Amino acid sequence: MALNSIESQLKALYPLPGYVVSVGELVIPPATCFKGEMRVVPRTPVGPWYVDVHINGPAGGPYARPEGYRVRIEFTDDFPKKCPTIAFMSIIHHLHLDKHHRPDVKFFDGLKKNHEISNLLQALHSFLAEPLHDKDTVAKKWTQIASFNKERNDDIQAYMPMRKYPALFDTTAGWLDEWLDPELLTAVAKNQPAVYRTFFKWETDEVYSFPMFTDKFCDMLTEELEGFCQSGLPIQRPNSMNNYGVVVNEIGMEGMMDLLQQRFLQPMSAYLYDPQGWHIDRHHAFMVQYQTDQDTGLDMHTDDSDVTFNVCLGKDFEGAGLTFCGVQGAPDHRQRKHRYKHVKGRCVVHLGRKRHGADDLTKGERRNLVI
Repeated sequence: MALNSIESQLKALYPLPGYVVSVGELVIPPATCFKGEMRVVPRTPVGPWYVDVHINGPAGGPYARPEGYRVRIEFTDDFPKKCPTIAFMSIIHHLHLDKHHRPDVKFFDGLKKNHEISNLLQALHSFLAEPLHDKDTVAKKWTQIASFNKERNDDIQAYMPMRKYPALFDTTAGWLDEWLDPELLTAVAKNQPAVYRTFFKWETDEVYSFPMFTDKFCDMLTEELEGFCQSGLPIQRPNSMNNYGVVVNEIGMEGMMDLLQQRFLQPMSAYLYDPQGWHIDRHHAFMVQYQTDQDTGLDMHTDDSDVTFNVCLGKDFEGAGLTFCGVQGAPDHRQRKHRYKHVKGRCVVHLGRKRHGADDLTKGERRNLVI
């Protein structure tokens, strides 16, 4: 039976080889994608099942970093005859990954039909060590992209001694209760529809709001992100529309955003959005900033996401609401339906396909964390 084989092989990995940082629990996903549509996963012994592994490249190489890279290995009941699906969940720049962050066919050819988990992990370690092809042109391109990846990791390491609040980066301690609104902690701990029905405030179709962060946390995160912007290190802007702000994952907070998504955003998303919110497993987290002498607003647009969480961090401002229209492609997608007023620490959540835009700020400055 495939499940027995998977569980046995995972146990046999210990003690873990040096290039494996950690191995997570075997999970049954709540949904899976089939021909572009979300499908419920039946609770039967046929799978699929997945495990997240943090794996590292060789020490001193372009893919070496303390926390490793999160890789998802998804099995079916055909394992080990059939190779599991492999995808990198962490942010990584690599020549031989496709748009879904999966290794190309040459990687799987190299397995020589040996799909044992220990062999997969060894192959992934090698994948982070050298190109899959020995042609000079391929090696040159691999080196260029690998160097770019190393520069990103080096910038994150360079910022470590400049961090104002190291706790914001501490994935061992994780998210402290004092940072989160007590109502949020209670709602997610109970994780029951009856509790969620009173916790979320309906704003308009497919748009809700709820209390998320304490004022203390909002101030801490704002100070940290502004400190990074003043550090002299390269700043990656959030997107092609916002000229100011910073990508939170690029300063070393990717792991904390992973934990926030897994512990809080995923269960809330699953309740609110059926089926788009069942299984969110990646994120693009960034701070946007608006002030009268910089960006003051943002035109109507949709997000490249299944679900978007947008929480106001402050500061003092007037105007700068968030206007919602219909869903992209619907007859009313250009019709303005609701204007949401940002409140410090409060989060507004909506589907990525919902058209929305930031109203012009008329006074002061505003910071928001968008995930």
